[in-house]
Amino acid sequence: ILEGMHITPITSGRVTTSGTRLPSGASQSQMSEQNSSLSAGEQKRSSVFSRFKVPTHSLARIGAACLIAASAILPAGQVATAAPASQSASATPYLVGAGAADITGEPGEVGFMGYGDSSQKGSGVHTRQYARAFIAVDRASGKRNLIVVLDTLTSWQSLRDELVKRIRAEFGSAYDESNIMITATHTHATPGGITHQSLYNITTLGFHQDTFNAQVDGSLKAIRQATKDLAPGNLTISSSKLTGVGANRSREAFNLDSPQLRSKLPGGTDPTNMTLRLERNGKTRAVLNWFAIHPTSLTSKNTLISSDNKGYAEYLLETQDHGVDRNVPGSDDGFVAAFANANAGDVSPNTWLKPGQGPTNDQFKNVKIQGEKQANAVRSQLKSAGTPVGKGLDSRISYFNFSGMTVDAKYTGSGHNERTCQGFLGTPFGAGSTEDGGGGWAVYKEGSGRPSILGTLVFTPSAAQTRCQQPKGILFSAKNGTIIQEKYPVQIMRFGDYYLLGMPGEFTGAVGVQYRQDAAKLFGVPESHIILQGYTNAYDHYVTTPEEYDSQQYEGGATLFGRYTSSAFRQTINIVGTSLKNGTPLSIGDRPNDRRPVASLQGKVVYDTPMFGVRYGQVTQQPQDAIAGREEVTARFAGAHPNNNIHHDGSYFVIERRVGNTWKYYTADNNPDTFFEWKRIGVSASQVTVRWKVPANTPKGQYRIRYYGNAKKNSKTITPFEGQTRVFQVA
Repeated sequence: ILEGMHITPITSGRVTTSGTRLPSGASQSQMSEQNSSLSAGEQKRSSVFSRFKVPTHSLARIGAACLIAASAILPAGQVATAAPASQSASATPYLVGAGAADITGEPGEVGFMGYGDSSQKGSGVHTRQYARAFIAVDRASGKRNLIVVLDTLTSWQSLRDELVKRIRAEFGSAYDESNIMITATHTHATPGGITHQSLYNITTLGFHQDTFNAQVDGSLKAIRQATKDLAPGNLTISSSKLTGVGANRSREAFNLDSPQLRSKLPGGTDPTNMTLRLERNGKTRAVLNWFAIHPTSLTSKNTLISSDNKGYAEYLLETQDHGVDRNVPGSDDGFVAAFANANAGDVSPNTWLKPGQGPTNDQFKNVKIQGEKQANAVRSQLKSAGTPVGKGLDSRISYFNFSGMTVDAKYTGSGHNERTCQGFLGTPFGAGSTEDGGGGWAVYKEGSGRPSILGTLVFTPSAAQTRCQQPKGILFSAKNGTIIQEKYPVQIMRFGDYYLLGMPGEFTGAVGVQYRQDAAKLFGVPESHIILQGYTNAYDHYVTTPEEYDSQQYEGGATLFGRYTSSAFRQTINIVGTSLKNGTPLSIGDRPNDRRPVASLQGKVVYDTPMFGVRYGQVTQQPQDAIAGREEVTARFAGAHPNNNIHHDGSYFVIERRVGNTWKYYTADNNPDTFFEWKRIGVSASQVTVRWKVPANTPKGQYRIRYYGNAKKNSKTITPFEGQTRVFQVA
C-alpha cells in the first residue's frame, strides 16, 4: 500500500470555505482575503495556499486510510517513509527532512537573556523566533541524526532534558540521548527564564513556564514537520571563507596565543563557513550553516524580540530567495535555512568595537548588513554542487564533571598533568564586554584580577581555590551546580566522512582551531571535515586557551574551571571521539541533577483595561502616506497585553494591500522592516504601535494595517479583538 508513496498526514488548523488553512485560534474574518502576497516571491507564497484547496472530507479519508495502513505494519513509534521506485538507495543513501515552527516567547515585560541587564525587559517584536529541525536517516543501517537550531541565546540543560524526554515518548526507539542535538544561534534579543540554574534567571526574577513551553512545543512541532518531510535524498557539504564580517573583541588575549594558532585566524577571527545541504531530486531542500560571529548587532538597549543578524540571514534565504513567509499558514513544507554558530566566543559583529557601532551607527541597519553577508556566503556556495558527505551516520554523547578534573599533559601545554578548578566566575565577567555592552558593573574592569566583595564575603573561596583560579579575581562560585552548571555534555555526530562537534557554551577562535586539529587527527580526516558548533545542549559560559585566560579579559573571566578548561574539553572530545571512531559503547557519564526552579511573576497579566475614553482596537494615530524607500509608516492602537496571546505561527498584525476591489495579505510581524511595540499605560491599559519602514521595492498602491489583540478581563476570560487603520498610500 505504501510503496512509492510519501505520506503527509493532515496538519493542525482548519480549512475555510475557500480552502485556505487558518492558524489555530484565528477567526476567518481576521484572515479573510489574506491568501496571497504581492511582495517579492508573491507567486511562490500564493502557491502555498493552493495545496489546501481540497475538500476537507477527502483529506480526512485519505489521511485516515494512510495512517491506518501504516500503523498496521509498523511498530509503535516508528516513522513511515517510502521511496519512489526510481530513487535507488545508492543514488539517495539517506532520507532527509526539515521543518520549522514558531518558538517566540513572552514579548511583554519579561527580562531578556544574554546581556545580563536587568533594565532590558521585552516591549514587543522585531522578528519572530523559530526552531528549525533537520533529520537524516541512513537507509542502509537505519541510524539517524536529529539537529534542532533555535533562534535563542543557547540550548539549556533544562530544555534538552524536556525535549529528549518528549521526543523519545513520541518517536520511541528511533532516538536516544546521542542522536538528538539541540543548539542555538545565540541572539541576545530573546526572553529568558527557561533554565534551572538560578544565575541566569536573575533578570527574569525566576523561571518563565510560558516561554519554556513555547520553545519546547515549537521545537517538537518542527521535529514532527521534519519527520513528515522525510524522503530519499543525499547530504552534501559546501564551504568557503568569509572575512570582513566580525572583529576580534579580545585582541589583548588573542595576541598571547601561539603564532601557529594565530596563523589560522586571519584578522583574529575564523573565516570558516560551512553548510550542510539536504538534497532531493537535484535540488537543495534545506541548509544548515555554521559561521562564527556573535548575533549582538542589537544592543542591550533594544527591548524587541529579534533573531538579530543570523535571523536576518535565515529570512533572506527562506523568504526573499524561496518565497517562504512564516507568518502565513501553510509554509510548513517550504525551504528551511538555519544559521548556527561556531567558535564565536571572541568575535563581535560591532566592527567599531563599541555596542551597536559598526558597520554603521544604526543597530537595525547593522543587523541587515551582517546578516546579508552571511546569507551571501551561502548563496555563493549554492551556485555549485556540494560535496557528498559519504556513507553512514553515527553519534556519541557523554557528560563530564569539569570541576576538579585531572587533565593529561598532552592537552595542557605545560608539560605536566593539571587539574581544573571548582567553577567560579571572575570579576572581568562582572565588568561585561566593553565591545558588545551589557549589564556590567562599573566597579570591575577587564584585565583585572582584583577579587570582589561577593567572592570574599558571600562564598568565601579557600586559599587553594583562589590559587587554582589565578590570575582570575573571583566574583562568585558555581556552588555545586545550583547557581551555575558544572557537569556538561560533549557530543559528536558523524555524517559520512564529516564530524560535527556539539559543544556547550562559547569558545574562542583559537580554542576552535585546537578542537578542529585534535578531531581531524583522531578521525584521520582533513581539518576541513570537522565542523564546530557552540551553544549546544547546555551552557558553560566561555572557554579560552590557557594563554588567553592569563590576560583575564571578559572571556577569560567567564571561563569557569580555570586555566586548563579548554584542555579538559579537548580531553573529553578525545574520549567521545574515540568511542565513535571505534564503534564502542559509551556511558552517558556524570549527568547533572535536575533542580526545581522558582517560578517568576514577571510579565504575568492580572487584567487589562482600555485606555481612558477609547475602546480596544481603536486607532489613536492613523498612518500617513509614504514614499517607498524613504519614509516610515506609523499607526497606534488602544491595545492589550501581548502576553495574553503570542500568536504562534501567526502575527500580532498584518499589512494588507488593495488589489482591485480585494484586500490581500502583504506582510506581518516577522518582516525585519516592521516593528510591533507595546507600552503599558497607567496600571492596566496598553498602547500598541506598529511601524513599517517601507522598502524601496514596495509596490505602489493602497495599504492598511490590522492589529489583533487579546484582552484579559479576569483569570478565566480572554477576549480577542482587532483594530484597523484608514487606507494609506505608498508611492
